[in-house]
Amino acid sequence: MTALPPLAPTGIGSVPFTDLESCVALILRNLGEMPFWPQMVRLGYQEDMVPQGAGGLPALKIKNDLRAVTVDPDVSREKALTRFYESVWSGDLSPFALKPEEARGFFYLCQSVERGDTKAKFLKGQVVGPVTFAGMIKDETGKPILYDRELTQASCQGLALKAAWQAKQFRNLGRHPVIFFDEPLLTGFGSAFLTISRDEVVTILTETLETARQFGPLSLGVHCCGNTDWTLFLETPFDILSFDSYGYFDSLLIYGQALRRFLHRGGWLAWGLIPTRDELQTETAESLWQRFQGQVQQLGALGLKPAQVLSQALLTPACGLGYTSPEAATRTLEMLADFSARGREWLNKRL
Repeated sequence: MTALPPLAPTGIGSVPFTDLESCVALILRNLGEMPFWPQMVRLGYQEDMVPQGAGGLPALKIKNDLRAVTVDPDVSREKALTRFYESVWSGDLSPFALKPEEARGFFYLCQSVERGDTKAKFLKGQVVGPVTFAGMIKDETGKPILYDRELTQASCQGLALKAAWQAKQFRNLGRHPVIFFDEPLLTGFGSAFLTISRDEVVTILTETLETARQFGPLSLGVHCCGNTDWTLFLETPFDILSFDSYGYFDSLLIYGQALRRFLHRGGWLAWGLIPTRDELQTETAESLWQRFQGQVQQLGALGLKPAQVLSQALLTPACGLGYTSPEAATRTLEMLADFSARGREWLNKRL
């Protein structure tokens, strides 16, 4: 994997802002080494991760008025799948491109790079993860397509190509792409709510990653903002695990041996050290920083020295910022810039 800048701050995806220009300017000012393109979720449902993932995938219908993506009962499944796989096998990524009306932040960030507004060597994007996508889209009977092997396999392929398309646009700008797959649904893994085996999840994730990597160099991460079986990610070929360290560090620590192997093989942790819920109102920058320092030091029990942990760390909010207030989101991005500077000072003392 291409070496990333240790302790670089970046974002998860969604933001609460409605003014695109000032939003991207805020991101470039505070997350200048690895800016992310913002999902402007308050501008409409089309900016949500699920409809953003649906374009180019077979037999699906986006219902903006109902805020839903469903299987389209009026489309021939056989013909839709045939056309889809013809596109996949052609190697042409254009059918899987984002559209300006559904991803304003992506195109504005790219325009900012072209104008020379940033010297960032890394750009971060995001795509809905295949398990979450297939688990949230239902057929005409109300059953998630996650339990339809044919449509789930198509989702894996399509979402991988959507990640590859983003990465290609970033490489065309001379930047290294960092793409996260968002998998919030896997917080329900092992429950009656999500009756899918571990082997099935690992296969879905691995197939998606392998396909995305066929189109050029990129760094691939996964974001999960709750508790889960962390080996689902630590033991699959992700480069980066993005997690809510504020709320779920202790649950990750339970999987200490898998975490140690992940870091020893060169994996990175994206620490979600700033909460995106009500807890932020009672926390200060100092309390959050001390919490992060304590967590890094706890990894010493696994034989992981702070210098190694910090050298393989990115800093993020705990989750997307789309449903926080603009004021809280601004404060979060400013704190990330501050924590990045503090972290590098700490790292330099440890080297």
